[in-house]
Amino acid sequence: MIKLIIYFLLLSTALGIYSDADVFFCYDDVTDEELSEKIKVQPLDQYIFLIVSPLAFMCTMFITYSFIKYPNTRKMPGDIVFFISLSDAILCIHWFLTACYYTTFGENPLSSGPFCQINSMFSIFAGTGEVSYNVVFCIYIRLTLKNQFKVIPKLPIILHSLAWIAMITIPLLAKFTHNNGLSIFGTCSFKYHPGFPLAGIVLVFLYTLISLYTIWYFNKAIPDDEKYRQIKDTFAKYYYRYIKGSCIIWTCEAISFTIAGFNCSYFHEGFLLIFITIGNSAKLCTPVVLSILRYNDPTIKEQVKRLWRKVWRRDNVQSELLEDDANFYDNIHQNLKFDQVNTIIFGIRAVCKSDLQLDTEEFDHINILRRYTDFKFQNDSISNSDNIKLKTNYNLTTDDFIEEILYEIDNKGTQNEKAIDLKLLQSTLTVYAPTIFQKIRDKDKKMINHLKSFDLLANQEQIKQFKGPDGGKGGAFFFFTHDNKLIIKTLSDQELAVIRKNLIPYFLHLSENETIISPIYGIYKLFRQNVEESINVVVMRNAMQIPSMYRIRTYDIKGSEHSRQVLKKNKKASEVELKKITLKDIDFQNLEQQLHIPQQYRERLRKCLINDANFFSKIKLMDYSLLIIKMDWYTYSQNNSNIKEVEIPNYFSSDLQCIPCINAVERGIYYHIAIIDYLQEWNAQKIIEKHTKKAIHANIALDTSAQNPEDYAKRFIEKVAYVII
Repeated sequence: MIKLIIYFLLLSTALGIYSDADVFFCYDDVTDEELSEKIKVQPLDQYIFLIVSPLAFMCTMFITYSFIKYPNTRKMPGDIVFFISLSDAILCIHWFLTACYYTTFGENPLSSGPFCQINSMFSIFAGTGEVSYNVVFCIYIRLTLKNQFKVIPKLPIILHSLAWIAMITIPLLAKFTHNNGLSIFGTCSFKYHPGFPLAGIVLVFLYTLISLYTIWYFNKAIPDDEKYRQIKDTFAKYYYRYIKGSCIIWTCEAISFTIAGFNCSYFHEGFLLIFITIGNSAKLCTPVVLSILRYNDPTIKEQVKRLWRKVWRRDNVQSELLEDDANFYDNIHQNLKFDQVNTIIFGIRAVCKSDLQLDTEEFDHINILRRYTDFKFQNDSISNSDNIKLKTNYNLTTDDFIEEILYEIDNKGTQNEKAIDLKLLQSTLTVYAPTIFQKIRDKDKKMINHLKSFDLLANQEQIKQFKGPDGGKGGAFFFFTHDNKLIIKTLSDQELAVIRKNLIPYFLHLSENETIISPIYGIYKLFRQNVEESINVVVMRNAMQIPSMYRIRTYDIKGSEHSRQVLKKNKKASEVELKKITLKDIDFQNLEQQLHIPQQYRERLRKCLINDANFFSKIKLMDYSLLIIKMDWYTYSQNNSNIKEVEIPNYFSSDLQCIPCINAVERGIYYHIAIIDYLQEWNAQKIIEKHTKKAIHANIALDTSAQNPEDYAKRFIEKVAYVII
């Protein structure tokens, strides 16, 4: 490359292609007319623009056309590639129009004239878009690999918004600060500023760092074994080439910009004008070379191949395109997610097996370490009498509540896992307070066999059917075991801290009271080898206990009325739709009014709700919900002859968790009842949420869902315990 530039310099000097008279002096105070005369597009540059621009435009539009015609290619990150290609197409039009103007009029347009002003705005807009979306692609890869168990709400909208904010803001800033117009390259874009000759090199350097970090993180996040080796090779083959190509081209542009800038500011040598030609050539190489490289993008490679066959060989491949599989990055995301779920289940099963003190040969490749943390209890609700009670009644000390066991899991797997190509990820599983949660599990061991529920082979169908997080606003991950007994749910670090801080009063409340709080059976943290991020998960009882196909209604009740309606007014939902959605307080009032349960359950249930609400108020928690699920046990028993109505209570630790409906028209319907989502503290976020909603609706008395723990408990008792029960 350097030799080629030297030969070109010598040849241009010998032929007199560039002369000192063509050099523009950046510090000269000139009018627009004089600037238009002084900055010239060299004949070689004109021909390059006129000939290469249409070719480059065709390369970019081929990709752009595939995205316009076939919607399934627009899924992220394919849409990022689309906008990069679209930006390149706009730049090609910009360069072609510049060459046409100079060829037609024999001079450059006026810097402040309408043609140059409009053309420069499009140039800056598209150039910013190209760089922004390349950076957005790196951010997307980083975020999607960071955590397979949490969805960032509206991630595509956020990433596109960041890119478009830059694409709109930078051209407007250039316009308002009078920095757009005729550049020293003879095109309409940013005016050259003598104070920033190294700006291009700095930008390329930053982009290169971001890109190399993305490659490094990808290689670190993807396991280095046979299953993922092809994935890593495919990514590396494409992305290394793309980064190398873009960095070489943009470095050429940056060096050309720098030398041309120093030349017009200090050197004033005609032969150095060759770097303007090199810079313009590099600009045109961007859409040509990078478009060719993008044809190998794993996201769109197959679509482009099929489209190419359709264009050139007239093959009918439209149906093949429409039925395309998930894109490359989706497959990576799903594979990692499945393998992490398998690893978590494997680790939890090992914990459950240790509860039973059975032979652990199945887990002989797990190294178990026991430790105590310096986690301190800062909870005013814990008294000396509680500590005495723990020791006397349960043979426990506070050390049992801060104990941790580390399960070091290798990636070899047992013969059973290998037989079904099941992959475990080399990880460390931290088990919090194992003794405490073992006691809670033992309390319900007659109704739930944890070892059976977490059988890896039996859960494979559920793992394969799992699509993604399904935890409402928080985007938490939910996994239901094959027997519908248990749920694995992700926890935020804040929720993990809440349950650990309140574990002593929580344990005592569950042990000494009749309660309908959905119990926690274990808390775990998974650390993957070589990956900085961890995953917090909690195991809880599934309120349904039988397949969801027998669910009739689901209600999430908080006692609030603001924004607590799912069904639209004057629009009747079908029975099928009602089974799929979670309804809220106002929907319950409209459809049910109250629970139709036998009188002998009513007072006990009300007392339970009051006691549980006061408990949460005492430990400063709020935002919990009463989950009410109407389940069709009659149909379930008809389809399963071994199920008898008298056996239904055996599925639950308390008869208050499954109460028969006495409505005459709802034969065999039972209410499954539990308090859920109870790990939310009254913090600054909730305070802001409360007052923001009141301000938006201009109503200081607005009954928002977010209330301080005392008011929340009071409302819950008044609106739930005494109204719907």
